[in-house]
Amino acid sequence: MFYKNKNIRSNYSVMLGVFIFGTIVTGLCIWAAISGLISTKKTLDINVQHIDTVLQDTGNLAGKAVYFDITEPPILLAKAYKKTHYYLLTDGYEYRVAEIKKKDYEKIKSAVETSGSYRVQGLTEYIADNDRRNNVASQAKEYTGQDISVYSMDKILGEVCINNMKINFWNVYTHGIGLVAIIFGVIAVPVFLGGCSEMKSSRKVISLSKITAKDIDREACEKGSEWLEFLRIYLTGNMVIGIRSDSGTAYEGQVALKYSEVQRIYGYYKYGPSTGTDSPKKIERYIIEAIATDGNKYIISANKYGFDSDYFTGELNALYKCIKKKNPDVLFEPEGTKYQTYKFSYIVETEDKEGASTAKLDESTKEMIIMHFDNSNLSRSFIPADAIVSMKMSIPSDGVVEITTGFFGDRASEVEPALYDFLKKELKVDRKDRTDEADDEYDDDDYEYSEYDEFGISFKTLKS
Repeated sequence: MFYKNKNIRSNYSVMLGVFIFGTIVTGLCIWAAISGLISTKKTLDINVQHIDTVLQDTGNLAGKAVYFDITEPPILLAKAYKKTHYYLLTDGYEYRVAEIKKKDYEKIKSAVETSGSYRVQGLTEYIADNDRRNNVASQAKEYTGQDISVYSMDKILGEVCINNMKINFWNVYTHGIGLVAIIFGVIAVPVFLGGCSEMKSSRKVISLSKITAKDIDREACEKGSEWLEFLRIYLTGNMVIGIRSDSGTAYEGQVALKYSEVQRIYGYYKYGPSTGTDSPKKIERYIIEAIATDGNKYIISANKYGFDSDYFTGELNALYKCIKKKNPDVLFEPEGTKYQTYKFSYIVETEDKEGASTAKLDESTKEMIIMHFDNSNLSRSFIPADAIVSMKMSIPSDGVVEITTGFFGDRASEVEPALYDFLKKELKVDRKDRTDEADDEYDDDDYEYSEYDEFGISFKTLKS
């Protein structure tokens, strides 16, 4: 089954292509492996023939098991490949060419010098490279005294040479198309298996109500369904659906919960394992977790990259707003959450510095400041970020902002000592600025820019 919904399908489109590619190549490898087995069996069934017998056949002469009895040591003609050379062979009547490894040459030479003869055997192959053919022909001409050229060498030396080797099943199989099957099989099979695993996980659904992949696809295609691209979550008319495509991990398969089944839903960062070069505090994912009516936890989203998007907080707010609308009793915090609120004062700076303490912000600017704070996603920069559940700003009165941070109750000892200093640093609280007496001593190099300067405000600690 393929998803009809384009947004869900796109999460598996790459792996679908990998799966199709792996299937095709694996199929070709199987064909090549079977063909290689059949060809090898035929070659071994015929037994080893004299090379002259093979040269009298028609068609493809390569890959035949042959022998040639020599009465003189082989003569070096030209380099073949990295570990082999071409040698001129003779039985006292005619000349043939063999491709022999250096270590085998010494063995053959010693045997001929000792007994006066040696049987060279192996599989036939063509010398296809023009440079090699030219080198073989020119050297053979010198040693034989015959008029041998690139064009006439096949008639004198034979169309194929002997690749010297022991005739057994493995050598024959890997010398032909069987080698192709092995090489491409090493590449194709893992790709195919990986694609199969991904396709399997794309149909896997975790739910309370026996929701299927077809149900998910149908709901997602209905009018009014909202797709949160960076969180990879679908908000349909009846359920929240997490599209997870991390096959082989704890985050594979889709998670679908009806809105009435969600009791709590919240998000938090998850650190990845240290690799030795990365910081142990490197964020790996943003987890959106739900506690359902059965008391179990369900990870709706486990995105690796979505929290870096400018649209992250907007999608997160849209998720909570939709679920709250469908289920007013839902809570957006884990059980045992603790909150800490810090207040800071701000002043509205004017160009002439006059009346800065009495100037006020209009409501639209206040909304923009709060939106900017939300979009800056400060909780991602806090260490430890995985202890934070939420971080919100409000402006309860002119000249005062409040920042409320929610965190896991059992992580209070890690959060509370560092939170205030962290917020001061991020807001650039009490930084050196150009007001009053400090203006006379101002130095461009000492000034520390705050993102909130663009709103014309600067933060101060609130006097108790």
